[in-house]
Amino acid sequence: MPEGPRIGDDPESGDPQRPGELVAAGRALLVRPWRTAEADRSLFVLIRRHADVLDRWFTQRLGYRLVVTADTARLVKSGYVPPDRPLRTHTDHPFTARQYVMLALVLAATAAGPDRISLRDLVLQVRSAAADADISLDGAAGERRALVTALRFLIGHGVVRELDRSIGGYESDEGVDALLEIRNDRLAMLPAPALVGARSATDLLERAAGEGRGRAALRRRLVEDPVLHAEDVVPEDWAQLRRRFGEEARYCEEMFGLLVEARAEGVAAIDVDGGCSDTPFPATGTTAHAALLLVEALAARHRDGATVEQVDAELADLLERYGRYWRKDATADPARLRDDAVALLASMSLVRWQPDGRLCPRPAAARFATSVTVNEPRREQPAGEPEQPTLL
Repeated sequence: MPEGPRIGDDPESGDPQRPGELVAAGRALLVRPWRTAEADRSLFVLIRRHADVLDRWFTQRLGYRLVVTADTARLVKSGYVPPDRPLRTHTDHPFTARQYVMLALVLAATAAGPDRISLRDLVLQVRSAAADADISLDGAAGERRALVTALRFLIGHGVVRELDRSIGGYESDEGVDALLEIRNDRLAMLPAPALVGARSATDLLERAAGEGRGRAALRRRLVEDPVLHAEDVVPEDWAQLRRRFGEEARYCEEMFGLLVEARAEGVAAIDVDGGCSDTPFPATGTTAHAALLLVEALAARHRDGATVEQVDAELADLLERYGRYWRKDATADPARLRDDAVALLASMSLVRWQPDGRLCPRPAAARFATSVTVNEPRREQPAGEPEQPTLL
């Protein structure tokens, strides 16, 4: 596949601010692929100004597609579905299964509807869409809360707007009504193309995942995941990535300002400024602090893996030493704190549960050991591949 043009190939590349503007726009779209003019006017102006170059970059280098209208930008990501990035509520909690169902029903109910609708009429249309899909709704308080959560998600994305009264009261009173404006043009931009023709959830995920091989697929994983480990990649693709490391590093820096580091065990795109990461780590807060200390302990004392009991023992020691600084609800439930900390580390590709029940630190976890020892490779490198140091 031909690669996109570089900045230097553009006739307007003489503008000294242009590279920085392209990086800022690219980073913003990578982190949040839905951008509206009213949410951040200056950022949206940058995206529109450089839409042609950005679209070529995303299409030719990552297999994504950028759609920009007068007041909305949507980066349609396809070809890779990270398993640990759910939609989040306005209170920053992951969507539940019920909330996903209600969001899908709201989209179905409003897809071909008027641009203004009362909440009461919308509820009737949602129930009709549920009946068509053989989904049973009971109208209970939990269901109403899920509907309000779905609508708040759409309000936060500028797809729905409250014109008269608020939807919040519907959570506790099913008789509450409100007048809503629906942006049908934005509504049509929300669903991914993989929805078209999908006959089941499995079929949908397979369509969204796309082709997992090739250079574009590796780039997607490199910029979307914290670390790309060699053991998670087909050997032929890994060998090609290592041979073309310099070129791939240039693309990541040119598009997103990311610095790519390669080791024998994997490759990581380092976000030096932190603005391109949806989940920063290390970070403040009880869970992040516990996770950082736990991965340090795993990397230092449990290179071959730790049983659940050993993980609990390490956490108990951390609670004794640092518990007074942590949230009381977290220290009162060590098992939940363990699960939350391990889930964060797994999302950072720092640990992995093995089939035998051991929690093993992954190569990148060595960065968080008390001391990092870099050893030279012990195996002979294939012809044509550069030698790279190893962390573990």
